[in-house]
Amino acid sequence: MRQFATTPWITAGVALAGAGIVGVTPVVAPLPRVHVSPLVRLISDEEMILDLVRHGQSTDNVEGIIGTTPPGAALTTEGGEQAAYLANPDNPQALDAPSSYDGIYASDYIRTQETAADWLSAAGAPNTPVTDLAGLDEINAGYLDGSQETEINGLLYLAGPLAWIFGQYWVPELGSTINPNGAAFEENFNGAVQTIYDAGGATTNGDLTDVAFSHELAIMTWVMMNVKNPDFQILLNGLESQGFLSNTGQVVVEGNPTDGWTLVSWDGTAVPQDPGLATSLFVDYRDLITAPQMAGYNIYEAILGGDPTTITNALQTGFDQVDTALLQFPEAVYNSIVDTAQNLSAELATAAPNSVSTLVTDALIGSI
Repeated sequence: MRQFATTPWITAGVALAGAGIVGVTPVVAPLPRVHVSPLVRLISDEEMILDLVRHGQSTDNVEGIIGTTPPGAALTTEGGEQAAYLANPDNPQALDAPSSYDGIYASDYIRTQETAADWLSAAGAPNTPVTDLAGLDEINAGYLDGSQETEINGLLYLAGPLAWIFGQYWVPELGSTINPNGAAFEENFNGAVQTIYDAGGATTNGDLTDVAFSHELAIMTWVMMNVKNPDFQILLNGLESQGFLSNTGQVVVEGNPTDGWTLVSWDGTAVPQDPGLATSLFVDYRDLITAPQMAGYNIYEAILGGDPTTITNALQTGFDQVDTALLQFPEAVYNSIVDTAQNLSAELATAAPNSVSTLVTDALIGSI
């Protein structure tokens, strides 16, 4: 399991909480989970596997330009070869045959559409339709759009998305009218994902599977904002290496818009399904604080539109969203703690006595 960097006070707090749980919980007696009330929890929907693919190398990538306005730059020759390699079975991250996907989607940018087209041509299916969705577009850089990728510009561009990942949707992307804040980006990308999901049409294998060609920062930000098991080591590695996802790299998520999403793999590497107690508690808190922010944004947008019916609907929907988040938060926290305690109890039951302290440390601190 990946090791997440934590501050000392988080580590100490989790260790103390975990010690208390272990101390009062019999190893052989599982704690009961709290089940979500039918009045609160929506009916579970069909699961979808969504393969989010970054475009191949573009001329902006080579020249170090922050190009975030469509149609944008084209692929380089190498970028086209990278896209074609997605059809090569020798590629560890080769895509499945185009016919195995229920739908193929791309953003409004030339580089994503060319990536999809080059892959389809190499796969022997050049006439397969690709649906363009603006919601898959790269996060607009606002005032920084078209500027050189210096370290300072890069950090300024990342400031907003990084804040959104940690639940601060109100932080602006300065100068952007497309993604002025995290709520706008969430609404745009979620809208694209909802469109993909609603298209349905499960393939002959019975699975609902789609592939969407998008962009590095947009993929990273949406995934980290929404999955139940965000891997923050990805952020640390990306900041250290100045890259979160390689050209034609893929991020696979599974779930649906109703029940949420689970991160399956990142750039070819499987991601642990159990994120650890601290990350689980963070997700619970994130879901609590983002609900009123999304509600406020939608109400604000409705007021700008001026239609009384739309405003009334936005107010009611916002109230319902916040009410649901408040009701779900205590049980979500309880279930996160119970799951951690039960996982640790199961390991302690089979562990040798001299390894118990190591298991406690690994489960409650090392997996954070």
